[in-house]
Amino acid sequence: MNQTRNAWTRRFVAALVFLLPVLIAGVGQDGVQTFVVAPGIKHILFVKPGPLRIHVLELDLTNPNYRVESYRPTGLVPTSEQARRNDGPEHRVVAAVNADFFSFTTGWPLGNQVVNGEFAHGTESPRSHLAFDARGHPLIERLSFTGWFRTHAGATYSIDGVNERHKAAAIVLHTSFSDTATSIGGAGKRFLLRLVSPRWAVGDTLRFIVLKSNPERTTLIAPDEAVLWAGRATTISRAGKGVKVADTLLVYLRFRPHLASVLNVVAGAGRVLLNGQPVPDSVNVSQKTSVAFLETLHPRTFVGFDRDTTKLFLCTVDGRQETSDGMDFAQMADFLLSIGAWNAINLDGGGSTTMVINGQVVNSPSDRTGERPVANTLQIISREQPTPQR
Repeated sequence: MNQTRNAWTRRFVAALVFLLPVLIAGVGQDGVQTFVVAPGIKHILFVKPGPLRIHVLELDLTNPNYRVESYRPTGLVPTSEQARRNDGPEHRVVAAVNADFFSFTTGWPLGNQVVNGEFAHGTESPRSHLAFDARGHPLIERLSFTGWFRTHAGATYSIDGVNERHKAAAIVLHTSFSDTATSIGGAGKRFLLRLVSPRWAVGDTLRFIVLKSNPERTTLIAPDEAVLWAGRATTISRAGKGVKVADTLLVYLRFRPHLASVLNVVAGAGRVLLNGQPVPDSVNVSQKTSVAFLETLHPRTFVGFDRDTTKLFLCTVDGRQETSDGMDFAQMADFLLSIGAWNAINLDGGGSTTMVINGQVVNSPSDRTGERPVANTLQIISREQPTPQR
């Protein structure tokens, strides 16, 4: 009986500690509440005049027990559900935020995405992206996809995108992240490939064996497979004719500018800080972000890191509510500088803005229907085995 009572007490106290920031915020007092989520991870709630409610998840990037990954489901899925799906033994999702802007029509992110070295989406883009290299160090850069493949006979052809929609004069590579929104049917030739290189990699030459021409199975591509699709336009007709079953193809997928050893990438819309300075509106306008978007108060999801890339800040600010107005870019920049950020990027916001910690949504999404389904997320992963439930 005592053991049962003690176990219940521990669970009650743990739940109370987790919910305390939300309970305090509900009182409406200005201030800062800080809670330890796990060693090396802090959840900080700022309640400021405005009114503003800002959630910050501060990660110690020097802690080897954690890494930051991007996650891409099939279609649009709420952030909390994406965290649940990616959670598992020795791969615990400690926290997650929504990531890139996306198309409600196709359910695909608008920018590039890389998941643990594999392109989930490769596209031409004018916008800044947040990337993490093999050491877990973050960087922000304008990234656009480029690639090529080389036939057994030595002819080289450009790859126009990864998991992109088809155009008659395009060559598209489909990976295990492909779905019905990026159909691999249509007029053109397709080839089922098997990866024979040790792993997927960005900016490195990959070797594939051609398994089949025009395969009947065009969905549920395995993680070690790909489908190469070549349109029927006369400008690329030779590309399809030059690929034969049992051939070895060389495939090269990378970004412009070139980045080595990139493992995870998501896109945003607008850079907030560059080397400790707010980014001028003109720079973001050149990346197809409007002045109205920069200057209007919105719920926001944004990510920053400090000067020596030892701390990562995942941030959300609620908006369109009586308890929080939201922020514009100037306010985001001021806030990020106040907490020690040196570089920062804006991700999708509005009704998409969501922060999840230990499976619970901690902010207040602005949509009346609650948490919005989104195209991808940025997640903090713990390598440690979860504590067994009692």
